[in-house]
Amino acid sequence: MKIKQLFPLALVTSSLLSVPAFAFETSCDIELDGHLQYYQGLITVDMQNGSTMSIDDTYHLVINGESVSLNNEQQQWVNTYYDRIDTAIPMTLNIASEGLEIASVAVSEVFGELLGGDNKLTEDFDTMFTSLNEKLATSFYDDSGNIKVDTAKFDEPGFFDESWEDEFEAQFESLISESMGRILIAVGTQMLWNGGDMEAFEEKMERFGETIEHRVESQAAALEEKGDALCEVLQEANYAENKMQTSIPGLGGLDLIDMRSGEMKM
Repeated sequence: MKIKQLFPLALVTSSLLSVPAFAFETSCDIELDGHLQYYQGLITVDMQNGSTMSIDDTYHLVINGESVSLNNEQQQWVNTYYDRIDTAIPMTLNIASEGLEIASVAVSEVFGELLGGDNKLTEDFDTMFTSLNEKLATSFYDDSGNIKVDTAKFDEPGFFDESWEDEFEAQFESLISESMGRILIAVGTQMLWNGGDMEAFEEKMERFGETIEHRVESQAAALEEKGDALCEVLQEANYAENKMQTSIPGLGGLDLIDMRSGEMKM
């Protein structure tokens, strides 16, 4: 019998790794094709033609340091663009934080059940999640708690960066690999408690695994709804961006948001 058959909670592990801790599954595929800065109400975008655009919290548009006069329709698109990005950034960070919390609680329960509440692996996972939360905080917030985003610091395109998810999975898998001896000892001990009855042990772990998986899935479903809401916000930002690009002189190189799903109609 293979280890996975002895350890049905592998199914839960797989579910945890699909929890959108740093990335989320939605109906849209989004990338940021450009340099975005966001801090204290100011959005700055380096455009593809080498120009720089900024919009402040009064919806004042500046291109290459010069104020731009807008008609009512143009101002509407600028307002919409600013509002949607201003909404999307904290939404994304909240999704990341909540995803981490879901995964942290589920992992603690899974390995607490298998290894006992006072075990080194659960402590190691607590340390990992604390470290990831701290990295999230230091990467996207200043000392006063204000959101600060600079996409030039990211290694890949994305909203924000797929390397977050990669790091989460790599650390998770590394801890599991390093702790396999302890896990196998715990499996043997659990079987002894069940009188050596493999079937009884498997049924027990399957039931527990299904309980945790259901809990994770229900929480992840709520998080996915937030991801879908974020997708809609970004679709609206993308639509406004296209309108700005075609209607405002000097913004021909504005193409920050790359949406690879259907266009939003407004």
